[in-house]
Amino acid sequence: MSPSPSPDHLRQWLREQCADCLGVPPESLATDIPLTDYGMTSVTGTALCGMVEDHLDVECDLGLLWQEQTIDAITSRLASRAER
Repeated sequence: MSPSPSPDHLRQWLREQCADCLGVPPESLATDIPLTDYGMTSVTGTALCGMVEDHLDVECDLGLLWQEQTIDAITSRLASRAER
């Protein structure tokens, strides 16, 4: 089993995946602004959850994106799951 990514690495990876789902450059996404402000929908959120599950081998449901609305908050929650 590979080691869990660091929170900084995970945040950058998540930012890149969010940008890919939203069709914007990663540098245009602030990590402390809700993803819905950038146009995240249930369709793009579902795609993002699939990427997270494939990359981290943790369960990711759409509710996570609506509860933890920023990249920073999602990173924090995912980092704690990946450590298990």
